[in-house]
Amino acid sequence: MESQAEMNEIKTANNAYYAALSARDLTAMERIWARTPDDINVAPPTRPVAHIGWDAIKKNYEQFWSTLDELTVTMDEPVIRINGPVAWVFGVEMARRRTRNGQTSGGRHLGTSIFVLADGRWRMVFHQAAVIPGEH
Repeated sequence: MESQAEMNEIKTANNAYYAALSARDLTAMERIWARTPDDINVAPPTRPVAHIGWDAIKKNYEQFWSTLDELTVTMDEPVIRINGPVAWVFGVEMARRRTRNGQTSGGRHLGTSIFVLADGRWRMVFHQAAVIPGEH
């Protein structure tokens, strides 16, 4: 059975991911992700592509973030499950974007992240945001 302390650590790691994403902060992202060749980020939610390995994920963030003036993504009510050194988090993300040319978009997505316990810290190894059918 997972402890409340573990649940809090994972919730903190998950919140840190959304804070780094919203701030478009690559340094913060580097502290969150495991940064291995096996990491996977499936994005964007509307036309998903699997970015495999930290180098590809980092490049995707840099390219995507460079098109934006603002980005806010949150997950207010994450569901957390833990099995040994692996935890998964899922819930509804709320996203708002404004591109450099002023176009706005956003909506609700179903987000899923997987974290692994490595060197005493929960590190992200997988994230996917998917469009909720009927909402776009």
